[in-house]
Amino acid sequence: MEEILKSFEAKKAEALSKLEQKENTLSPEKQREILKEIVEEKITEVPNVSLPVQPTVQRATIKLKDEPKERQVELLIQMVFGKGIVEAVEVAKNLDSPYLLDEFHDALIDHLYNKLVKEGKLKQI
Repeated sequence: MEEILKSFEAKKAEALSKLEQKENTLSPEKQREILKEIVEEKITEVPNVSLPVQPTVQRATIKLKDEPKERQVELLIQMVFGKGIVEAVEVAKNLDSPYLLDEFHDALIDHLYNKLVKEGKLKQI
């Protein structure tokens, strides 16, 4: 999680350095776009090949398999903050549902955005 926040701050600083001097802030929309790019990068970093599934990922996948989709997304987001984005993405991919992975991605961006707004690191759209 910290890695995502550090990447966000670095990309935000990079985007700010490219702006003209009279504009010293990024719009909330641009900040959300940067956050989305970072989450997409982290999700695509998780290998998409068939590697042996780790026992913790396998247990979590079995546990989530019969849950409703909304609950699966909720539990995956909790997993990001507890065990990290890599393990949560591996579980989501093992559930073998592109829809779920997409919903997880969108919900994670929303959750992170709201968290950064609450912490005062972003302004709300």
